[in-house]
Amino acid sequence: MTDSSEPFGHGRLNAIIDDETLMTDIGLDEGEIEWRKAFLDFDESDAETLAGFEEVFAEHADEVVDSFYDHLTDFEETQAIIDRSPKSLSELKQSQKAYLRTLASGEYDIEYFRTRARIGKLHELLDMPMKHYLGQYNIYYGILLALVTDRIHDRLKTTIEQTLERPTDEETDGSLPDSDRFAQLLYEDVEEGIDELHSLLKLLNLDMQVAVDTYLQSRVDDLERERDRFAALFENVPSPVVAVRVTDGGLRVEQVNNAFEELFGYSAQELADQNVEQFLMPADETPRPVEDRAIVEDLQSSTESELSEAEVTLETQFGRREFIRVSAPVKSPPLDDLEYAFYIDVTDQKQRQERLQVLSRVMRHNIRNKLSTVKGAITTLTAAPDHNNKAELLDSAEEATSKLLSTSEKIYKVEQQVAGDVEQRTLSLIPLIDTVIERVQDDYPDCEFTTAGSADLEINAPNTIEIAFKELIENAAEHNTSPHPEINVRCTESLDDKYVTVRIADNGPGIPPTEYEVLTGERTRSQLDHTSGMGLWIANWTVTQAGGSLTFSANSPRGSIVELRLPQS
Repeated sequence: MTDSSEPFGHGRLNAIIDDETLMTDIGLDEGEIEWRKAFLDFDESDAETLAGFEEVFAEHADEVVDSFYDHLTDFEETQAIIDRSPKSLSELKQSQKAYLRTLASGEYDIEYFRTRARIGKLHELLDMPMKHYLGQYNIYYGILLALVTDRIHDRLKTTIEQTLERPTDEETDGSLPDSDRFAQLLYEDVEEGIDELHSLLKLLNLDMQVAVDTYLQSRVDDLERERDRFAALFENVPSPVVAVRVTDGGLRVEQVNNAFEELFGYSAQELADQNVEQFLMPADETPRPVEDRAIVEDLQSSTESELSEAEVTLETQFGRREFIRVSAPVKSPPLDDLEYAFYIDVTDQKQRQERLQVLSRVMRHNIRNKLSTVKGAITTLTAAPDHNNKAELLDSAEEATSKLLSTSEKIYKVEQQVAGDVEQRTLSLIPLIDTVIERVQDDYPDCEFTTAGSADLEINAPNTIEIAFKELIENAAEHNTSPHPEINVRCTESLDDKYVTVRIADNGPGIPPTEYEVLTGERTRSQLDHTSGMGLWIANWTVTQAGGSLTFSANSPRGSIVELRLPQS
């Protein structure tokens, strides 16, 4: 077997091409090659004819290649492609000479076509448009046609010279008169040249087929990659997404993504004949205009799609959640009856607004009460500077002022947690807790603190998670009225190595349910009016930002247990 690929087809880009995969992708095997040859009537006689060009191509290789590249370099577009090639112009010409020789190799087996596929892929990798690549064959047609024509001229010249040199009295074979015989010889010369040209055109056609295959396969690969990217986006986008087909019978669910199934607990098959929102929406709810236009305005400015939006309340596996539904119709026939809708969970945003309102009420409540105390003390002492309870009045005024300042500081922390941007990072858990305990212990020296857990435990959380630990541990110490106050912090990792549980247990009087029930939704958030409850809120929001959660329970025989579930790094 002739190795037609050396040195042709083995440039510096070759390492990134998998020949076997390429041949499989375009469906080019020995059976396919034989079919294509048969379809073009390319047989052994054509191979033998082309082998006869070996000397001619070798003799005229420089002329052919120079002419070929002179034409290409006359155009900016093809010159730019040559400039992008890792090969120099001289190296490209050497490769082209090798290509010319392979046309006259005489063996056109699977290795020959493997090289053609590789070359087609290389040109595609260099971003050569198909019109340029196929257009190059026309250049070859012109150059090689000239060579074939020269061969015909040479044969005709030889035939004419031999006829003219023949003695006039030389007897012929008697089959044809001299003029007819001469015409027959000229005809045969021309036919032979035409057959040579036809064989060459057949081979070039086979080459072009492979080139088109590689280009089309690249486009198919591009489309498949786009399809896969869209599928990955659809499946992995954190917001619920549903694809709906508009039919005469109403909306039909075609597909839902993982986030949709995880949040709502339904598959596309289960919702197939349902109107999604009517099915998921509480009976007393209807879609409403979007209150916070900033969210959808950003979406509208980033796409040319005709979006529609509404605010909806839907039942999820985790209770009712507030969403902004954004619908985008597909404007591409035959998919113009398809519509994608994605749901932006704005529950937290709405709760944040509610929290700010609650904090505002807390602040107003504390300002009114504490300032009333201060005002009362000042009024009394102004009227009677030597009042018998002067010291008590001053103490009550100072205590009210201190509590007001403390409340203000807590509210400031809350605002930081609501509005601040955080960055997740890997934190060593035990050293972080030990640092918090050292700080708290200075204020509560009578309290016994113990910790347990592996020293190499790490969590993925923002630095602000330290605030949650401080609020919870300090809260347990501050309100512990036991003769021997104890606080135990134990850290354990989950069996799946995804989470770490930080368990803070105390032997105090316990956290009143009225405080943590606000966090769990058992009481309305507007009922929050305790500074200790605000501390729990700060801890809860910080833990939530870290992707974790808080739970509360009673300790036995006395006290409370707070568990923080945080992502493990």
